[in-house]
Amino acid sequence: MTWVQILLTEEQDGKLEALAHALRTFKAQLVREGVDIVLRRKIPGRSDPLLELVGRAGRVGRSDISAAHDSYLGSSKLRRRRR
Repeated sequence: MTWVQILLTEEQDGKLEALAHALRTFKAQLVREGVDIVLRRKIPGRSDPLLELVGRAGRVGRSDISAAHDSYLGSSKLRRRRR
């Protein structure tokens, strides 16, 4: 790990301290988790691959989606590559 010094507002530090105490962890761990969240959101291409599947199976209301999900998602990949 790398040592990093940051400045927080007194309010941020107080809330972070209280949360760390409630979760029985260290403030540094919460800061690391927060940095991970920001990096996932801000760096393109590093999104959650499961969330990228949302909506890929087509229109809502198909009655066979649970049985035919592989074919719907497979055809979705083909459509996406052709674009």
